[in-house]
Amino acid sequence: MKKIIVDKEGIKTFFRNNGGAIAKKTGLVLLVLFIVTVICMSIYCVAAYADLRITVDLSDEQQTFQGFGASMAWTFQRLGTNASDEVKSQVTEMLYGESGLRLNIVRFNIGGGSLDSNLDDVAPYNNPSFDPDRRAESFFVAENFLDADEATLKAAFADESNYDFDTRDVGALEMLDMALATGGIDKIVFFANSPHYLMTVSGTCTGAEVQQNNLKEEFYEAYCDYLLVIVDNLVERHISGLEKMPEVVISPVNEPQWDWGGEGSSQEGCHFDPEPLAKFYDVFLDKLEAYNEANGADVKCDLLESGNYKFYIDRKDIKEYLEAMSKYDYFDEIDYIASHSYGADDSERHRSKYQNFIDKKYPGLGISITEYCEMEAGRSDTIESGLLLAKVISRDLTMLNAIDWNWWLAVSPCDYNDGLVYWDEGEETEISVLKRYYVMGQFSRYLDKGDVRLGATCSDLTGWANLDYSAFRKEDGSVVLIVINNSKSDKSVTVGGLSDYKNVTSVCTTAAAQTGWDEKPGEWTGKISLPAQSVSTFVLSK
Repeated sequence: MKKIIVDKEGIKTFFRNNGGAIAKKTGLVLLVLFIVTVICMSIYCVAAYADLRITVDLSDEQQTFQGFGASMAWTFQRLGTNASDEVKSQVTEMLYGESGLRLNIVRFNIGGGSLDSNLDDVAPYNNPSFDPDRRAESFFVAENFLDADEATLKAAFADESNYDFDTRDVGALEMLDMALATGGIDKIVFFANSPHYLMTVSGTCTGAEVQQNNLKEEFYEAYCDYLLVIVDNLVERHISGLEKMPEVVISPVNEPQWDWGGEGSSQEGCHFDPEPLAKFYDVFLDKLEAYNEANGADVKCDLLESGNYKFYIDRKDIKEYLEAMSKYDYFDEIDYIASHSYGADDSERHRSKYQNFIDKKYPGLGISITEYCEMEAGRSDTIESGLLLAKVISRDLTMLNAIDWNWWLAVSPCDYNDGLVYWDEGEETEISVLKRYYVMGQFSRYLDKGDVRLGATCSDLTGWANLDYSAFRKEDGSVVLIVINNSKSDKSVTVGGLSDYKNVTSVCTTAAAQTGWDEKPGEWTGKISLPAQSVSTFVLSK
């Protein structure tokens, strides 16, 4: 090993001769850093604490909004069957009623049959990782066709006499009827997480392997028949007699890019690679068009239900699915695609990247946000959890021009951040809500189908004031302004562009305990006060 000799005297001589210059340079660098720090802090203080200004442009009309919703998956079967009439009525009012969230979109889950008793001892349902509460009943009476050949089975799925709409999924259907009876439902989406297990490669409602294309190609048409028979009967039995007929939508595929198979499977789900999915939609949309023509109906389809709109490098993402679908003629007729906000959460970067891609590659293609929840264990009854939800909603509406927005589970029994309302079966106080319920109401109670989003800007160009905001004009001419103060300090904001308005009703959700939405009427002055960590809604009228 080579010995390193240090010339100590040389080092001392160097610093003795050059120390003054080094000290001066070091001092100059430190002075520059100090000045830059002072300037940055000054800019921050001005941006974060000065009187801010939000300007609403009444002439800048963006997307026409369709409303808010949540899913009736899983819990509603047991809720409708086991809960008292009082609890069922309470849940319905809290979600869809005038005193509650006023949700106007219902997402009803069409189960794939994983709850069938003949699957009780079949993998993955017998694995500890599979949640038994996520198994779902199907209206198709599968026990009559377990040993049927392919031709017989295909014909059976197209024959409505092979379905049971009287004793299957009755709890969920009762809750659906109660929601529809409120008269506030504008849209119902019948969505499926998996095809019926008799159509799958694995023989179950999850793949036997990771990312297995689990719907057999030879059953594409049979799966279409299956969905159309179910939706046709549910519409006839539960919707057609209503005074207010909601829009009916079928969503046959859910989060196709996820694994949905192999070890760790815990719910119904079906993976599709981009090309098979694009081909399936070609079959389904032809079938749907023929159904509509034959029945004088106008049932629509939600396409893709992408797990999120983030872009990946090492796996299939929304870009590849859109590219595969764009090769078919039906793609030119699509107004929007359905997607979820998982993984993106409140990220502005992911939204900007996605929207720039759409504007360049598929201009005019809209987006419907059909699912989101905070994917963390526990029940976070905090303002921080509420603010996350508010930012996700606001940024989806303003950065992606989302035409509607849907939470995941309307009701959850779990110790998980996936519910708007929580149902603890058998406990003295069975129904509870968290801070996010009230935050959701800041949006859903005041924005309706037909409201038009307006362009708005803020004087805080740096974003350091930590505000999110959105403005909508209602059909009666009133304006709804929703502002999120994410910072831990109170804010004063001047609002421009709305000088013609005279009256305002304000509602605010903060960290303080809350039992409802306390509306405060007043005279519109053009100034608003925003408490720290709050979501505030202002309804302005002339």
